[in-house]
Amino acid sequence: MKNEDKLNVCISCNRDETIVPLVAITFAQQPTWICTQCLPTLIHEPQRLVEKFRSMDIDNTVDRQID
Repeated sequence: MKNEDKLNVCISCNRDETIVPLVAITFAQQPTWICTQCLPTLIHEPQRLVEKFRSMDIDNTVDRQID
């Protein structure tokens, strides 16, 4: 495997796509991945993942107006 062929990992449990199926999601226009086992946590207990999303390298500025 080449160095640039980095495996995607679950934002919650850090398991990679060779171990579990991953679902692509976006947050603050940043792509990330969550495995099918952790997906119910995102749906039913999102507060458990708040710190993981906060630690993503994102720009939290809002440059569009929401009506």
